Amino acid sequence: MTRFLTTTAVAALAMALPAAAQVYELKPITITADLGEGTPLDETGASVEVITAEDLEKSADNSIASYLARQPGLSLASNGGAGQLGDIRMRGLHQKYVAVQIDGIDVTDLTAPNPSFNFGLLGTAGVGRIEVLKGAQSAQYGAGAVAGVISISSLEATEEGTHVSFAGELGSYHTTNAALTLSSKGERHNVAVTLSRNLSQGFSAADEADGNTEEDGYSALRLNFAGEYALSDVLTLGIAGFAAQTDTEIDGGFPFGDADIELQATTNGLRTYAIYEGATVTSTFEASFFNIDRDSVSGGTTDAHYEGERTVLRYVGQADLSEALNLNFGADYTEESFTADTFSLATGDQNSTGVFAELNYSPNERLHMIAALRHDEHSTFGSHTTGRLALAYDIQPDLILRGALATGFRAPSLYELNAPFYGNPDLDPEESRSVELGLEKQFGDRNFLKATLFYTEIDNLIGYDPFTYQNIQVEGTTTAKGLELSGQVQLADGIDVYGAYTLTESRDENDDRTLRVPRHDLVLGVEGQIAPRWTGQLEVQHVADVYDVDAQTYATIKGDDYTLLNATVTYEVTERAEAYLRIENLTDTDYQTVNGYGQPGRSIYAGLRAKF
Repeated sequence: MTRFLTTTAVAALAMALPAAAQVYELKPITITADLGEGTPLDETGASVEVITAEDLEKSADNSIASYLARQPGLSLASNGGAGQLGDIRMRGLHQKYVAVQIDGIDVTDLTAPNPSFNFGLLGTAGVGRIEVLKGAQSAQYGAGAVAGVISISSLEATEEGTHVSFAGELGSYHTTNAALTLSSKGERHNVAVTLSRNLSQGFSAADEADGNTEEDGYSALRLNFAGEYALSDVLTLGIAGFAAQTDTEIDGGFPFGDADIELQATTNGLRTYAIYEGATVTSTFEASFFNIDRDSVSGGTTDAHYEGERTVLRYVGQADLSEALNLNFGADYTEESFTADTFSLATGDQNSTGVFAELNYSPNERLHMIAALRHDEHSTFGSHTTGRLALAYDIQPDLILRGALATGFRAPSLYELNAPFYGNPDLDPEESRSVELGLEKQFGDRNFLKATLFYTEIDNLIGYDPFTYQNIQVEGTTTAKGLELSGQVQLADGIDVYGAYTLTESRDENDDRTLRVPRHDLVLGVEGQIAPRWTGQLEVQHVADVYDVDAQTYATIKGDDYTLLNATVTYEVTERAEAYLRIENLTDTDYQTVNGYGQPGRSIYAGLRAKF
């Protein structure tokens, strides 16, 4: 019961204040950087970006992908507008190296050519918190977390009683978005359910500047829920899950351009867990399930069907060995299956068992160290052991030094191994090593500056041969290195200026630049109260020096440099209702993040949020 109430109280406080204020006023926790209940951000050696529901509301952004693309170390490669494929690159590495969880459920699409989660299909409705954990995390999260982890948590009730929240907006490209949330909080329970609907007539995914005129629309219906109930002072039960149906019209093919193709998908996820607080060990038992069923429809006829399933069983124990030493340990079992019915039928399945342990040692208030070790037994690829060392040291009360060393691996996905024509059963796992070193300086309660150097290298990278259309093993080492800077300055009471800059040098085994990874990515913004009951946010992003590939010749070409200006104005109608106006791409810039695919021009959205 103590754990349940503590977690609920922290979540409520975290959602009540801006992220920048949390860092110095509330000592917020990170729930992803270790295997325990949570670690204060200033005590972890990991680089973590914490995004709250209030942060999302201030921007009024309806796209998780576009919001994440403005965070330090992240960039977006998108095949068009709403609903199109949206890959989030982390520190110069493809999204297939990023583990993505929604309420603790692994949502990696094992039926996709590049096994990753499509952020283009996820809006902000029902999202209460996002944590971006950067750097190799295989020792905690297993195969796949080579670049890092993005963990998304659903909304929780923040006030006692039962409440209904509504959010809706209308805007450009005949877009309609609406969401309804029912939440309830009591002495022993906390539950929230969100139903959301997204519709957009869209624009041509194949760039209109190249003469493409067919509008590519998108529709999505999503239900997500999460809740906990404390049966007693020592036993808490929880459940979380989602169900989504999406329909996206896409372009592509040869010749590249307008096409009558739809991707229709149904995804479901469910996680149940029990937490038992014993005298010496707190134990968490959980089971999760993920399923995706996807069809490619051309001219009204289904020409390809894909289905994938994943089941995970997991146990984590937490023991305080002393005031200075904490041990987290456990085991998990993952089972996956895959079916592809295209011009031929292909199936595959695999499983893995992992055991892990993590020591958190804080000999004094200034030094915090974490050591993690994990061993996996894979049904196809045998044994792999990964590890991670991290530290946080307070050089001064307002100056924190962070560092981490880690190894990782990623096993080939079932699609990469078995897909008709594209699959290659002779692939081997990829192995990685990463290091990072960072400093965080605080200036008073709200102002801060962070700087982090990072370096990652990957051996045995799995690539794609555009001439044979087959997945291949690439000999040599791929590297990604760079610098992340971020900070905030309070100009006046209620007015903040913030910024982030990422310099990334990502190169393949031939020392050529990695495609679709910008070398320079700069974000500057100002937010705060502009008049009684009025608040605003103005943000500019500049992306430069990126390379791509020609869709027909496969030759490397120079990508677009572009600058985007976004603005949001919010008016507090009542204490429980507010209206907003959001303008994206204010200067109507023409640009592409993936060669051949267009991006939205100037777009205007008006919305209303209310809680009853």
